[in-house]
Amino acid sequence: MKKYHSVLICVTDGIEDIETISSIDLLNRSNINVILISVNNKREIICAHGTKIISDLFFNEIEKINFKNIAAIIIPGGLQASEFFQKNFFLLKFLKKIKKANRIIGAICAAPAMVLSTNNLFPNAKMTGYLGLKYLIPYQQWVKYPVYWDDKYKLLTAQSVKYAIKFNLKLIQIILGKEISLKVEREL
Repeated sequence: MKKYHSVLICVTDGIEDIETISSIDLLNRSNINVILISVNNKREIICAHGTKIISDLFFNEIEKINFKNIAAIIIPGGLQASEFFQKNFFLLKFLKKIKKANRIIGAICAAPAMVLSTNNLFPNAKMTGYLGLKYLIPYQQWVKYPVYWDDKYKLLTAQSVKYAIKFNLKLIQIILGKEISLKVEREL
């Protein structure tokens, strides 16, 4: 079956294992094309807890992707990874391009606070994230829900690895509809 939608997942050393792998697995189960983009330009990525994954493309190869097929980009958490993403000029520039194109940006755990909020990428959007970093998100933007979808700004956020499956099922629902999301959930 042809995959019409692509979701980019940003990877670098130190990303949270389950947040990344659950995204890969659940999106593949829903027939969404998953592309792992190495932001640190390493083919082999070592996750926060030692899991090794292989990226599909280096970040400087991103122009090889047909931009019109990109439905979303996901930024997994992990403290080390979030610190790297937070300071990566090219990633931040690309996130602004994705946002301007009205595509979905998803961030889990440390990423909403450390990458999106500290760089003021969504100054008016509501978001959640890792509870220990909620002080980095302005009070008026913080929501206490474990997973939160701000439809106005096309921003999907989740608090932690504990909610990674719920986060991905919500992303599938947004991209492909509730029926497919429920089908994937029943298969778990």
